[in-house]
Amino acid sequence: MAKLKIVDTGPIYRNPNPGYTFGMAVFSHIVQLGDQELLCTYNRGQAMYATDLTFYQARSVDGGASWGEQSLIADRSLDDKHYSYHSPFVSRMSDGLLLIIAFRVDRTDPDHPIFNETTGGLTTLEVILQRSADDGRTWSPPQLLDLPPEMIISPSSAIVELANGSWFLAFDQWHAYDDPGPYQPRTVGFFSRDQGDTWSDPVSFADGSPQGKGHWHGRIKLLTDERPFGLFWTADMRQGMAALPLHRCFGSADGRSWTEPKATNLPGQTNDVADLGNGRLAAIYTSRQAPQPGFRVVLSEDWGRSWDLENQVLVWDATGRDRLGVNAPESYPRSHDTIAFGAPTATRLLDGDILVSFWCTEMSITHIRYARLRLVP
Repeated sequence: MAKLKIVDTGPIYRNPNPGYTFGMAVFSHIVQLGDQELLCTYNRGQAMYATDLTFYQARSVDGGASWGEQSLIADRSLDDKHYSYHSPFVSRMSDGLLLIIAFRVDRTDPDHPIFNETTGGLTTLEVILQRSADDGRTWSPPQLLDLPPEMIISPSSAIVELANGSWFLAFDQWHAYDDPGPYQPRTVGFFSRDQGDTWSDPVSFADGSPQGKGHWHGRIKLLTDERPFGLFWTADMRQGMAALPLHRCFGSADGRSWTEPKATNLPGQTNDVADLGNGRLAAIYTSRQAPQPGFRVVLSEDWGRSWDLENQVLVWDATGRDRLGVNAPESYPRSHDTIAFGAPTATRLLDGDILVSFWCTEMSITHIRYARLRLVP
């Protein structure tokens, strides 16, 4: 059985001047543009939910060994309101078009939190789409998606181009800010048949509410056999969001029907998957409850049914640096406010290597890092 080996690791962006400015980088997303060229979109601001969050991008022209170019994507000075911008998922279509799908929040009242501490509900937001036809050197202004206003949803994944040419976009579904709940995480997907101008025909999937389960933060990837695939952070909602193993599900080639999520043997939270072909998948996942917290990369030889935990690779050790400053409150959503690492991504490179990225904290600086892994006998 093949195993994974780390061949390179380092920062994508880390605040170069911490003595004069404070800034953190979170929520990275990577696409490959050419043989050696890669683009990473990410958030930069004072905190994970800060009012000054905006989009930046980093470019590598040497296969990810260095990331010299850092440039602004979302220029907030052009906005008619004071928005914060969140989680710029990036994807590359078959014609080379780059897409960023994300959301922004009106922060005119800087004291209004994104999540209601009492109900766990999500504040009003706008889902936005930006396009680039020149490999990210210029981007279109944000295009607002016209989505059902009664649905409280935020993008959970990059836009996926399905085998029939339509676009598929997955969302996490929440309850409204002042809705008492209860919080019941589930997922819904929309389709576009006109290159993102309109989105319709929502399909519900990864809804574990009949079993008392919550599924969320699934990154949808198109497999080599043209099926969309998702691996989901899962919890037992009847037991106070008690942790369950990651669950996986498959969609039909047209994205209209999905299998019921099934448990794997992965004990993780946020995650991402790269398809290596012939049923072999590589996953990076966030491990918080293990004695040695951090990010681990692991292989599956059976389409994600089981994972080789014995030979998994630790790419970031968060021991002693998994929290920001103070002990976290125990209840959601404030329990997320002090996490110091999360949201990993995985990309299969053209040469067969796997490039993972993640945000983490070292010496009080929260930044974006990468690791490059290779299959070895």
